[in-house]
Amino acid sequence: MKKFMVAMTGLVTLATVGAVAPVSVATPAVTAHAATHIGPNLSVNAIYTSSKKVSGTATKGSKITVKATKNAKKNLASGTASKKTGKYSIKLSKKLKKNANVYVYATNPKTNTSFYRIIRVQAAATKTATKTTTKKTTTKKTTTKKAATKKTTAASFSVKTPTGTWKSNTANKYSQKFVFSQKTGFNQTLYKNGKKVKTLVSYATYSVNAKTPTFWKITYTPKGSKTSKSFYMHFTSAKKFKIVNSKDKAIAVKAGVAPAAKWTFTKA
Repeated sequence: MKKFMVAMTGLVTLATVGAVAPVSVATPAVTAHAATHIGPNLSVNAIYTSSKKVSGTATKGSKITVKATKNAKKNLASGTASKKTGKYSIKLSKKLKKNANVYVYATNPKTNTSFYRIIRVQAAATKTATKTTTKKTTTKKTTTKKAATKKTTAASFSVKTPTGTWKSNTANKYSQKFVFSQKTGFNQTLYKNGKKVKTLVSYATYSVNAKTPTFWKITYTPKGSKTSKSFYMHFTSAKKFKIVNSKDKAIAVKAGVAPAAKWTFTKA
């Protein structure tokens, strides 16, 4: 809907997770480096080509800006999250095109740290055809209602952010735990027979690119590293996702010393 290392590329069907030793705390803020600078919380509602505003929630009083590119000088929208609720709704300066990426930033006014999310613009749902069909005959009206019911079922859940603890299935006696935190970043731990084997990634900054509402790309950078890594996840429900490649196909992935396996994670 922010702050283990699954080193995979979206173009191959087998990737290797690298091991990273624990390091000092990093924050999800893009511009912050000190552990005392905690980046703001940020969630963004889905954006459509018909959207006139960008809305969501953030740390109370945060400055919210929307940009067409990461380093754009001009803003598509700007405003401030409510000091009481953290909610925001800011007006866009122009219409957005389908499949365009927009960068939504939240800046903490107290620490001057920031965090951003990349949101893919979705096509607006059309209602004209449905209304026209409904007016013609009783039979077509019934058909229209059935179609609407199926559409609702397909979009019965939504995920705004990966924040939280996720535990994997067990494969070859191994299992994993992912933790996404806006304070401690992205962390990955490997277990065997329920006992901890090794921390593979700790305190890595991360960002989310929602290619579709259920198909996301996670990019993360371990503390002290100049190299970013990424992996893809496909949500099958609001509390479950599986590791996939860039073509949204399930793949077998190695995790440290664990053999390659297909991983499915469930929110704890």
